[in-house]
Amino acid sequence: MKKITSFTIDSSPIKGGGGFRAYTVKGEPRSAFSMLIVNNAGNFYNFPENTVISEEEGVVTPAGSFSSTPVRLSTKTIGNSGVYNGVVDFPAASDDKYTVVLQAETYLKTKFDESLSLNAVYHAAEITQFADTTVTFAVASTGSSGTYTANPPATSHVSSGPSTSVTNKKFAQPISFSKTVTLGSSQFVIARQPVINDFYFTTTKDTFSVGSGKILELKDVSGLSLGMAVSGTGIAANSTITDIKLGYKDENKSVATKAVYTIPKDIDLVDGIQSIADSKGGTITLSENTTSQAVDRTITFKGFGNGGSRDFNNTMFTVKNFNLTIEPIVTTTDADMGSNSVTVPLTITTGIKAADTVIMSGIGVLGTPHVDSVSSGASVNVSVTQTAFSIENGQTVTFTGSSQTATITADIEIEKYGKDDITLTLELDNILTVG
Repeated sequence: MKKITSFTIDSSPIKGGGGFRAYTVKGEPRSAFSMLIVNNAGNFYNFPENTVISEEEGVVTPAGSFSSTPVRLSTKTIGNSGVYNGVVDFPAASDDKYTVVLQAETYLKTKFDESLSLNAVYHAAEITQFADTTVTFAVASTGSSGTYTANPPATSHVSSGPSTSVTNKKFAQPISFSKTVTLGSSQFVIARQPVINDFYFTTTKDTFSVGSGKILELKDVSGLSLGMAVSGTGIAANSTITDIKLGYKDENKSVATKAVYTIPKDIDLVDGIQSIADSKGGTITLSENTTSQAVDRTITFKGFGNGGSRDFNNTMFTVKNFNLTIEPIVTTTDADMGSNSVTVPLTITTGIKAADTVIMSGIGVLGTPHVDSVSSGASVNVSVTQTAFSIENGQTVTFTGSSQTATITADIEIEKYGKDDITLTLELDNILTVG
């Protein structure tokens, strides 16, 4: 009997878009084998090399694919070199797992070396495929959502790439972020320019036990990080995470000067196989006291910026040239200034706010007047007296510093696509003051 002595294939995870995997079978000359590859759904790889190519008859090599039809690689014989090389073309797919099985062709007097298998079948490898993950950049207002024309008020920017479950390499995927937001009523002024930590994401966790005070026991603390905002029933306003520990306090082993935390074991079931692993449960400390907590209560956590998303699921991004601008309000007078006055009659006042930073300008406007008060739909009072007839009826005037339309732009670069999808939302309330 001739022996097959080794089999190698790159079994690292495959990205959602698919990929090639080269394999090598080594053995004694004239040893023979076949192969099958089956996925989690019980479908079989078609082995395109089984197809006899005939250009005259229009027969071409098919793409790699899986179907319910049982297929295996046609019997291959190892030559005098003692090596057979082949390639598997895994197609695009969502999350999947492939089992590679080698068979020694005993009818051709071939067996496996004992180090591989004691029979004619060798379960050679398992390969996991992970769907590409998606990073979504959106905008929203928490406190004034009903004032905007929509919330989120613009189409989100979406980008997909290989999950960090597949590769940990850094990318440099650029996104030209541009959002124009509009109020349906009221007006806003710029509170400040945006920064990267104005992007946030949310996740939820369930409580593990009954409790109160600043301590909160959760069934899963994975992805949580210091500084995350915490909200939910019984959670005080403005609460944040100040400490995270794996496991739960063991009252029997803890003393006044030192708390001892025990990490329980969980039983995981993956593809029908049970395994024992450390629990993901843990204990967090909050900045504020909670009221009484119940078991299985859902708590919401909010993380911020690149640091938060990195700790949460390995998503990493940078932001440059972050800029917020608001459109000026351009309107016209609807009467002559018949006498010296601080009252300027206008056709519309929508979007104009009374503030020292809201400035009126235009032909005939004296000085640099700011808006002291607004008479809705009628006029504004300004800080500089305007001379009689200096501003005529129908005169165009411009107000800067308040508006109903704002534009946010940035150059975003995604460095890593995380383990799973994430939505990063720009909090408008941090940068625009409404009303």
